[in-house]
Amino acid sequence: MTTSIEAVLRRRAIAVDVRVSKDRITATLEDGREISVPLSEFPELERATPAQRANWQITALGTAIYWPDIDEAFGLSGMLGISESAIEEAAGFTVHNREPPPGA
Repeated sequence: MTTSIEAVLRRRAIAVDVRVSKDRITATLEDGREISVPLSEFPELERATPAQRANWQITALGTAIYWPDIDEAFGLSGMLGISESAIEEAAGFTVHNREPPPGA
């Protein structure tokens, strides 16, 4: 049996737009879904000026947002409260073992 959470995580999750208001960050995904979280969860961005908040770039093949003026990046995984590997799988990427080889 597949739970509703598992089904959602199997859908591609690629950001195509970002909005930052005075109290929220909202990322729009390529299929129209939106992820919105309180700005207070990201103190560095909360302290940034409106101009700095407005200067963002979608990175990591659509799975993260970068603010170059304050040198901060936040992944969709952090916004959703799930693991980075789960968001990469939902984005359709092949996830490889992240553990270093023994003795490395």
